[in-house]
Amino acid sequence: MKTIEAIRAINDIASSQRGLFTTAQAGVLGVERYTLSRLERFGNIERLAKGVYRMGGSPSVREEDVLAAWLSIDPRRRPGDISAESAPVAMGATAAWLYGIGEIGPSPYEFCTPERKQTKRPNLILRKRRLDPKDVAIVSGVPATKPGRTVVDLIDSGEDLSLVANVLADALGRGLVEGEGELRESVDARGSKVGMPAGASLYDALGKR
Repeated sequence: MKTIEAIRAINDIASSQRGLFTTAQAGVLGVERYTLSRLERFGNIERLAKGVYRMGGSPSVREEDVLAAWLSIDPRRRPGDISAESAPVAMGATAAWLYGIGEIGPSPYEFCTPERKQTKRPNLILRKRRLDPKDVAIVSGVPATKPGRTVVDLIDSGEDLSLVANVLADALGRGLVEGEGELRESVDARGSKVGMPAGASLYDALGKR
């Protein structure tokens, strides 16, 4: 494939993925790996992670590393396909960071998938979990657990409660929590897990931190 044809082909892919694309996605359109190597050498594309590139000239965005990690999990995914039933979903600290709630960094990047997947990347955690679609939203082009579900997941993962409290406070302050009563019940049900005395409210305790 000629260089200009390859650029047009992968640009069509990248346009729906904030300037990013995968080697596998390009291959589906007939763009060979050696063509990608040539484009990278000429500065037409930039390698972000194994098998993931950004189109040259596309602006770098805040969520770029998370999106690159997400694409690397299922590199043959059809561009624009972000169905919560099949796509990897950001969770835990990665989800909180995407929303911009709390003071937690996104790495190691944590995602859940309906089917078991493995990775050798040291900064990527994959968990097998089938989520209810009502617990998932699209944030900056990446499926992520909604803030209420994210708070519960952070508690379950043993995250520092002061950090969880900040996530919860920001989510409530921005009106991102759907069904606060249900969230309170879910959080309080985990009180004994974090050492709360019987009858005490973990949800209220987080609000006081």
